Amino acid sequence: MKKIAKVSRSLPLTAMMENSQDVWGIKDSDSRFIYTNRAFFDFYNVPQGFDVIGRRDDELPTCIAEFSLITQKLEREVIKSGQKITLIKTHFFGREQKMQPYLYETFPLYNKRKKCIGTVFYGRKLAMISLLHYVDKLTDTLLLEPPSNLFTQSELRIIFYLLRTMSAKEIGKKLARSHRTIENRIRILYQKTKVHSLRDFKHFCHKTGFDRTVPQAFIHPGIQFIE
Repeated sequence: MKKIAKVSRSLPLTAMMENSQDVWGIKDSDSRFIYTNRAFFDFYNVPQGFDVIGRRDDELPTCIAEFSLITQKLEREVIKSGQKITLIKTHFFGREQKMQPYLYETFPLYNKRKKCIGTVFYGRKLAMISLLHYVDKLTDTLLLEPPSNLFTQSELRIIFYLLRTMSAKEIGKKLARSHRTIENRIRILYQKTKVHSLRDFKHFCHKTGFDRTVPQAFIHPGIQFIE
């Protein structure tokens, strides 16, 4: 552990990692942390003063522990194959604990003898991702943050289905509400946007970007492997 930690500190890249706003870190061949930059602590909402060095994912008091078995398995594959692995991690990240996706890449770490001694990981926030794996009837790349605070999260759920030409009855079944409740909500949406028809409402949403917005309730924590 000490030898590998010394190697990690001597890497020229660590200076870049330390000052990066993206997440960077290094682990040994047993999946124990030997280096993390400052962004890592905010990303995983690690308590102030908590020492991660020498620990594995499942020993951290954060959401990272939930996926520790998957992460460690993938790290072993990286070390064995010598090839990087790319994931999309979706969870409540940051000090604000907001549901958001991160592109997460893991690379093999070699010493001067070209022996793989661990892994280097990197993560950055994704502003847009494809959500075909999460919600049906999606055919485009979508936004996870609404363009403005004009609509509530409840209204965004209705809008999402409404823009996909679902009836009030169909939307009601999706959201466990009566079709009359949905019809009333749709009227309120029209009033907010000062339109009088679904066609005009779709035009408004397309113009403002709400047609590409996915409500946070539709995003579930998890790891998606990218081949």
